[in-house]
Amino acid sequence: MLNKMKWSTQAIALPPAIQVTLFPTFVEVADELALGWEEAFAELPHVEARLLPRQLQAIRRLDDYMLSISGQENGHLWTMEALTSSKEWDLLRALANALLEQMGWPKTKPPDTDALYILDTGQLF
Repeated sequence: MLNKMKWSTQAIALPPAIQVTLFPTFVEVADELALGWEEAFAELPHVEARLLPRQLQAIRRLDDYMLSISGQENGHLWTMEALTSSKEWDLLRALANALLEQMGWPKTKPPDTDALYILDTGQLF
């Protein structure tokens, strides 16, 4: 049940040069990382009873910080430039690495996914 969270945490913890290899070239990588985390975090109520308090704290720390830098007013933080050079993404990576440690998950690139991405060309059929 924690597979999505593990994948998402590993992806967020990676250096930007590797993060971009996880997704097709036409997607906004920072957005995809956030959406993946949001989807994984939504499953927390189903598993939190099995987690240690320190693990839950690390999960919530990452989620709280991601929420604090989200929203339209922070749109500049969800670009390729920010992903590669912002202090906010450096902190997200540090929080993700701390979560990996708490969960005992490897600090490695997650496996390839079978996710589908749709390119919106703007053409109507």
